[in-house]
Amino acid sequence: MTRPLLLIYLSGCAGSRGPGIGSEASLLTERPTSNGLVEQQIDLNGDETADVFNFYRERSEANRLLVRKEVDLNWDGKIDVRTWFTDDGQIEKEEMDGDFDSRVDWVDHYKGGRRVMSEIDTDYNGAMDLFKYYEGGNLRRKERDSKGDGRIDFWEYLDDQGNVLRTGRDLDGDGVMDIRDD
Repeated sequence: MTRPLLLIYLSGCAGSRGPGIGSEASLLTERPTSNGLVEQQIDLNGDETADVFNFYRERSEANRLLVRKEVDLNWDGKIDVRTWFTDDGQIEKEEMDGDFDSRVDWVDHYKGGRRVMSEIDTDYNGAMDLFKYYEGGNLRRKERDSKGDGRIDFWEYLDDQGNVLRTGRDLDGDGVMDIRDD
């Protein structure tokens, strides 16, 4: 994406964050990194501090490739969302800090540009305890560690509309379903 198109793209995305923010988006710096990428720093709110960090890999046979994007959503100087991209430009993984405590609370995994799994720390204690699995864009299964012991003890299976088809529970803590309700 060329710089003018990138700024238009960011302006469109930033416009929903507050009045005038989109018109203030500007490229602050662009420099090579120690690992061979090009880092681009963008200021979305006009405070001359980077809010978006794009990391590109230069390619001789094609336009440069965006491999990672990092965003400070609440402008506190800390990264809240990190997104990785495949060599064909599709999203591969995204990590988010939903409560702005500098710890990742939600991770989405993608294949072929479609989300296939989410890991969520629902109680913000630093351990993922809810796992969601997707097929064809639909949520199909949820697994939960409700005891915080690192083992799945509750399962939900869903239909195309998101309705629960059946559930299961592990009662003895071995990670294997003991009770199934259809």
